[in-house]
Amino acid sequence: MIDNARFLAVLNHALRESGLDLAAPTSPTDPAAVAAWAGFLRLCVAQGVSIADSRWRSLEMRSHQGSHRLVLAPGHPEREDAADGEEDFTLGLSLLMSMLGRSLDRDD
Repeated sequence: MIDNARFLAVLNHALRESGLDLAAPTSPTDPAAVAAWAGFLRLCVAQGVSIADSRWRSLEMRSHQGSHRLVLAPGHPEREDAADGEEDFTLGLSLLMSMLGRSLDRDD
């Protein structure tokens, strides 16, 4: 598992490269927005960030002089102690469903 500094560096680089604007709401019916999110996630995974990484839940967006960056929420541990090889894609699926404006209901 990569450390927090590398995790954030990868995400923020991928954010810049993808052209996503986190300050504006994303339309789930806009093919360009869906493609940008897919590109963002592809870049993150290519640099070693797992979609199952629990740190996704602790991300916050910070803005400064018109630029946006992702940071970990205050109080987040310096390093997660997740088991290597653990593959829980619930978080990745939740991120995708929220981007599409739908709710993930486990009772269906």
